Amino acid sequence: MHELIDLAKFELAIRILAGAALPAGLIVGAWLGRMRGEMRWYLTRGGAVGLLGPILYALWCYYRWTVRLEPESGYIGLHKPSVLFLNVVFFAVFGAILGVIYGRILRRSSESSDRG
Repeated sequence: MHELIDLAKFELAIRILAGAALPAGLIVGAWLGRMRGEMRWYLTRGGAVGLLGPILYALWCYYRWTVRLEPESGYIGLHKPSVLFLNVVFFAVFGAILGVIYGRILRRSSESSDRG
């Protein structure tokens, strides 16, 4: 029995998503902005959503690095409770910071749209 998807295929899919997300977000934002007459607000929102692709890839690279297997040194990150704890803390803090930043960006662009 073989795997439906292996690590190389998943890595390729993440890279494609990371590369396509920002242009797609900007294109959709520009299209919606033109259709609804609020170009700046939708373009900002589309760019912010599009940046999630490269951010996802960076987080994936960080995770792969923390759980890596190094046969030469005997390091197996996936089996260490300290690595699990570090990942939980890192992703919780990073997610909270990202949520605050995105909240401010979208709130600010929404307020500027209401004024215009």
